[in-house]
Amino acid sequence: MYRIVREFNELTGKAVYVIERKKKWLWMVSWTTDLGLDIDQLGPIGAPSLEGAKIKLDRIITNRGKMVKREVIGNI
Repeated sequence: MYRIVREFNELTGKAVYVIERKKKWLWMVSWTTDLGLDIDQLGPIGAPSLEGAKIKLDRIITNRGKMVKREVIGNI
C-alpha cells in the first residue's frame, strides 16, 4: 500500500509531493520513503505537483516495483 504526502517548506514556500510505502512488522505499522524498488534510490521519490506524483505512483503499482526492464537483443 502506498500514499502520497504533501510536504510544504515554510522557508521557501514550495510544496513537494512524496510517495511513501506502508511497512508492517508484527502488530506495528509505519510509513517509509524507501519504496523497495529494484533501482538504487538515493532519496524520496516524488514530484513538485500532485499530478506528477500520481503518474509515478501509477507506474510503480503497474510494474509492481520492477522499474528496470531488460531484454536480450542478440547473441554473438
